[in-house]
Amino acid sequence: MIFAAGFVFVFVILLFYNMKFRDRRLCRWREYRQGGVSRWTCIHCGAETEGTPGTPPKLCLRDHI
Repeated sequence: MIFAAGFVFVFVILLFYNMKFRDRRLCRWREYRQGGVSRWTCIHCGAETEGTPGTPPKLCLRDHI
């Protein structure tokens, strides 16, 4: 019984943890550097945005293209 309760508890914790990163799960960003600004392109959905070099976008933009 304790094992089943622990299993449910771990499942709920993992569920909440995965929901935290749900909005950026599908995007995989590729960086194209151009001087002091980087152009980021998602290889899954094709979304493009600009940002600082070395720091990928935190949100998935697949719903905004």
